[in-house]
Amino acid sequence: MKKFDENKNLPERNDVYKMLCECFVAESKTEAVRAIAQYLAMFADGTLKYVDENRATLKGGVERYKKFLDAESLPVNSECPEEVVKQLSKYFQRAVQWEKAETMINITPPANLVSIASSAYVNLFNPNFAQDEVSGYLLATELVVTKFLAELVGWDVKKAGGVFTFGGKGINLYAGKIGLVKAVPNVRRLGVGNSQTIIITTEKSHPCNFEICDWLGIGSDFCLSLPTTIANGQMDLNILEGTLREKLRNGVRIGCIIVNGGTTNEVIVDPIKEIVEIRDKLVLEFNLDYVPHVHVDSVIGWIWLVYKHYDFKRNRLHMSQAELAKMSAMRDKISELKYADSFGVDFHKTGFCPYISSCIMVNNKADLQALGGKSAYDIDSLKHGEYAPFEWTLELSRGSCGPISAYTAFKLFGLEGFQELIYNMFSNGEYIRNLLNTKNDFDVINNETEGFATLFVILPPTKTLRYNDYTKLDEVEVKTLLDYNQQFFLFLLNKYETGKIGFRITFSKNYTPLGAKVKTGCLKIYQASPIVTKEKIYKTINQLIELKKEFDNSNKIFEDQINRPSDFIYRT
Repeated sequence: MKKFDENKNLPERNDVYKMLCECFVAESKTEAVRAIAQYLAMFADGTLKYVDENRATLKGGVERYKKFLDAESLPVNSECPEEVVKQLSKYFQRAVQWEKAETMINITPPANLVSIASSAYVNLFNPNFAQDEVSGYLLATELVVTKFLAELVGWDVKKAGGVFTFGGKGINLYAGKIGLVKAVPNVRRLGVGNSQTIIITTEKSHPCNFEICDWLGIGSDFCLSLPTTIANGQMDLNILEGTLREKLRNGVRIGCIIVNGGTTNEVIVDPIKEIVEIRDKLVLEFNLDYVPHVHVDSVIGWIWLVYKHYDFKRNRLHMSQAELAKMSAMRDKISELKYADSFGVDFHKTGFCPYISSCIMVNNKADLQALGGKSAYDIDSLKHGEYAPFEWTLELSRGSCGPISAYTAFKLFGLEGFQELIYNMFSNGEYIRNLLNTKNDFDVINNETEGFATLFVILPPTKTLRYNDYTKLDEVEVKTLLDYNQQFFLFLLNKYETGKIGFRITFSKNYTPLGAKVKTGCLKIYQASPIVTKEKIYKTINQLIELKKEFDNSNKIFEDQINRPSDFIYRT
């Protein structure tokens, strides 16, 4: 028998191959972390030239994407990490600095650094959260976080369940699918077929509900958007009950009732308990062979659950009486989540985690397992090697960022830490509204809000009308206000792009206030950083106020140079 020579005829590895090997896990995870730290330092150096500490975004002009595409070609040769970082760094231009006082464009707080670090470190093991076999016990963090959420809302932790998915639309898509499986016999095999099925929502709900009806094959025309009450924008219970009765009499199947649990602009929370009671009453009355699914779109509002055990009398956070009233009212309304069949959570919004960290929670985890024709697992007997969410989730490959970062945030902040952070965001919003209210030519239109966003308009200097007057006028007269505010927004954008100011706000030309005949539009301030001080806010808002005077003295007409998307990204 010939002796095997382990070194005979082995080719020498060249320097390029050695460099490539260094791009993977080193001798130990400790060495890998050190290497990643070096690469992060390279990125910090590479993007430094774009950083402006007093600007909402990193530096960079408005370019056509063609400029970047024309400069790139498919690589043939390997390049060193330093060169790769250098080339990638240019794409960080105009990235948003969510932690800044100057950033006021959406409900997107900065992600906490520990969640960022935990998510990054987990990727050294490249787990696929499709099943535990390839994820170690890391997938257990999803079970832990959903347990925390079940405890928070007041559900049976052994019966309830949840799963992380690809965003708010993903959450509502899951809810719609769960409702279809309940409402339409054999829908998983035969589809909706000739069975007319609808999903019910309201005119104040997120527009993605129309899209999920499209994706589910129901058809967007069968997303029924009900009118809301003029008083507070909540689902009108009389209209809901009347609509359900009519549809059920005509043999229509109710796929899902999607209600609001805290919208972006007006933080509307529908009367969840009463909606569920109407549903239950009609199930008995019509002797239905299914129970229509009630889902709450609470991806922003869920966070007020952390005040479940807050002592509003002791008032540890020293809230003012006005703040106490609003915060306790919001807590009471969102506490009705416990009556729903499911609700949504975005940790990347009000949980201070990186994108994407979205979770759908269900009162009965059997609803989730039914999506794959599986029976609900028994959490007491479940052991490693048996947990495989891919059997019933939409995704087969699933990332780890959501559960890992959410677990980290829960442990890092605890309920009291979340209370501190959310209160600071809310208090900053109240401060902004109170500051704008001192100026006669600024009209805040959501002073009663229990949320973060500030909605306002500026008033023309030669007019005596207030905002409430405009809401009663016809479209021609209101258009003067809308155009005036849009011009101010474009004026601010011009100032920003030319480097004369560092803050950014947003504008909605489609905003329609409750009870108004036509769209009035409005300017919006979303100050979503929990670490921003009121001193910094005061400086920024006063700059905004002074710019209004300059705008009124300017005769320049501004044209929007960008074909901007509609307001669909905001949860109206």
